[in-house]
Formats: sequence, C-alpha cells, structure tokens
Amino acid sequence: MSKKQTKKTILSNSIVKNMLMIIACGILLVVLALLLLNVYTRHGQNVAVPALENLQVKEANTILRAKGLHAEIVDSIYQRDAVPGAIIDQRPKAGNKVKEGRAIYLTIYARNPQMVAVPELTDYSTRQASALLNSIGFTQLYIQEVPAEYSGLVVAVEYRGKRLMPEEKIPAGSPLTLVITSNTLADSLRIDNEYIVPPGSTGDDIRSGGDRAIDDSFF
Repeated sequence: MSKKQTKKTILSNSIVKNMLMIIACGILLVVLALLLLNVYTRHGQNVAVPALENLQVKEANTILRAKGLHAEIVDSIYQRDAVPGAIIDQRPKAGNKVKEGRAIYLTIYARNPQMVAVPELTDYSTRQASALLNSIGFTQLYIQEVPAEYSGLVVAVEYRGKRLMPEEKIPAGSPLTLVITSNTLADSLRIDNEYIVPPGSTGDDIRSGGDRAIDDSFF
C-alpha cells in the first residue's frame, strides 16, 4: 500500500477525525482563554491606592475618580468628639496596587449616634440589668433607690429624667439611671411606735426614757 493510500485511509476513519477535531478545538479554547484573561486582568494597568484617612467622603471620591477607582462606605462609628463624615479606615490600605474600576471600602465617623432599644428590665436584679445594659453598649449607669419591701429589683430605667418604655430607642452609650428598690430605705422611713411628747419635753427625753417614756403624773 502506498503512502498516499495509507494517509487517505487514516483520514477517512471517523474516530480519528473526531479526535483531531477535539484536539484542535481544545487548543483554540486555550488560546482564546489566555487572550481574554490578559484583557480582563489588564496587565500593566495597576493603580496605587491613595491615602484617604481623615478626609471627607466627597474629597475621597474626587481623588479616587481621578485614578479610575470609586468609594463604598461599609461601616460607620459614632464618636462624640470626632469630625462627622471623616474617614477612619480604608480597605485596601494606601499604597496597595489595584486594578482600575476597583472599589475602595471605607469606614467613617457617623454624624448621629446609633439608636438602640432598651429592653424591658422591670423586676430584674440590679446585677442582671447592669450586665444586660453593658452588653448593648450602655456603660454609664447610675442608681436611684426607692423604698420597697424587697431590695435590689429594678422598678424603671430613666434617660434624662424620663422613664423609658420597653424597647424604646435612645442614642447608644447614653447615661442611664436604674431606679431600684431598697428595703433599708423603707425601714428608715417607717414609724413603728408613736410617742406623744408632753410640753417642755424633747425628743431626747423620750428616747432616754425607754419604756417609761409616758409621764407618771397623768395617773
């Protein structure tokens, strides 16, 4: 059999044809993938991230747009003595290399404090109520005692002199007053025995007389 006939016989085989087509398609796909990847990643078009901390968001956006980047605010924190709207943190950090079009994630100082709901604390113990309030950010707690039969139970929670309703929202971290019961205070206000003080006598005379506090001259 001649070489031409052998070659013709191999190419006429459908299995061989299919395998050759598969190999050719695979090579083509690999080449296309490499070309597209090179375009997508934009080699050599890296941009250095500018320093944005302590700037306002508008200023940061102006700088980022000039570099083909944009800002996204992902978190805010309220601090009483901070400048509202100022940038606290950025991701990625300044100096890192990123591609054009990348978002720079910012954390800023909030203009207003976060509002937090104060839970229902009536009949909680002072320790339980304090622990729960501390866990949700209320750390400035003051105690006001009121007379009652039992001690150490919460009667109410006050903010700026106003009693809060259950789940009422107030600024996070605000000082709160816990109104709690005190039987010691109740005992100090209770009068167990009544004494009649004759004219010319003093309270000291009554206390020193003990059981003989009543004047015998009346009998």
